Amino acid sequence: MTNATVLESTGAAAPAGYAGPVLVALKPFDGGDTPIMMARWLATRRHAELQAMSVIEMGDMGTVVAGLPQLPDEYYQREREEVASDLRVRMTAPGAATEPRVDVAQGPPGSTIAATAAARQASVIVIGTGQHGMLGRFLYGERALEVVRSAEGVVLVAPPYAEPPIERVIVAVDFSQASVRAAVAALEMLDSGGRLTLVHVESAARHLDDRAIRAEQERERRTRTLFARFLGALPDAGDVQIDTITLRGDAVGALLRYAEEQEVDLVACGRRRHSIVERLLVGSVSTALIRGAPCCVLVAPERPEDDDVDARLTFGEVRQSTDPTEWRALLHAVSERNAGRRTRLALGAASPGAVESVDRGYLLLAIDYDRRGERADIILGDPHVVGSHLTHRITGVHRIDTVTDADGRDARVEFDTRSGRCMVDFVGP
Repeated sequence: MTNATVLESTGAAAPAGYAGPVLVALKPFDGGDTPIMMARWLATRRHAELQAMSVIEMGDMGTVVAGLPQLPDEYYQREREEVASDLRVRMTAPGAATEPRVDVAQGPPGSTIAATAAARQASVIVIGTGQHGMLGRFLYGERALEVVRSAEGVVLVAPPYAEPPIERVIVAVDFSQASVRAAVAALEMLDSGGRLTLVHVESAARHLDDRAIRAEQERERRTRTLFARFLGALPDAGDVQIDTITLRGDAVGALLRYAEEQEVDLVACGRRRHSIVERLLVGSVSTALIRGAPCCVLVAPERPEDDDVDARLTFGEVRQSTDPTEWRALLHAVSERNAGRRTRLALGAASPGAVESVDRGYLLLAIDYDRRGERADIILGDPHVVGSHLTHRITGVHRIDTVTDADGRDARVEFDTRSGRCMVDFVGP
């Protein structure tokens, strides 16, 4: 008998030793079995347990709009039982030695599925996507997008015409940790002979004067460096072919055209966190790919630790200066670009066992260098007290490093001194 459970909530923790299932999320009575087929194939590849779930929403949008009373609880109980029975039939593979776990939960679909996956430590969520019109999207939302926006882990979105195996993949690369996770997850789906292309999209240059040409050459150099670091962050690919390409233009349009031209089976990308206002106004690359890609889409989310400076510096670029004659201009330029940004100041002594001192949350006012006094002054403001500031004086400086992140923004200024080192990290926008 299939293990089918009708759930009232999803708050229970996963049992000890229970890790890595492939969780397929199915819309009640949807009838489309593409997500099941993709999830079963993926679970077999990963030697992972296959589980399925569906979510019943309390209340109906049409009922709410019409001002009608809510249906009784008994109705939803019967509906859950019917959905569970339907899932048992759809999930039972002919000749299978074991039967997958099937659950029916109750609540908002996106957050409920995401919470269940997190509680069970699911390695991936597989979900199908229907062809909703704009009216349906406005009234009900698209369940796949709701799951992607709520999930803490990888989500594979499968359109109705998708089928395994996956042999040709492109990864949208913005040199974030999320795009690295997307590439790793996509790589795990490819067998020997498969091909994975890392695609970075840059805006097209509007003018081609000498200054623009030099800037373009510098950007190309930086992109090559970042691609090399990105490749170094991936596991051994075996006989999978990995190549890189840089496209010009709008990110979404360029990626969708390239995916169609190359007839890929999967587009993978990272998901940056956005506020609700940003989602409504501009959406995101991952959202646009799910709506427009001619194939499966894999999305790996950012994690809170990705905001840590050390994580952002994975693809950072370091510029060292040992010439005191240029330090004042260098630090003035850093101050102009970053005034008002939140900082983390760390002071560490060179002697073994010394305790590092850390100040957090102050805003940068200025960094200056006095060549005659051979000292640097770091001036920070208290965001809670107007007019208050804190000055750290650094002496014995023999080198200054400025570090930018993958987006080219200043991430750190580091001073090497005779007595140790001092780092000013920029931790906010």
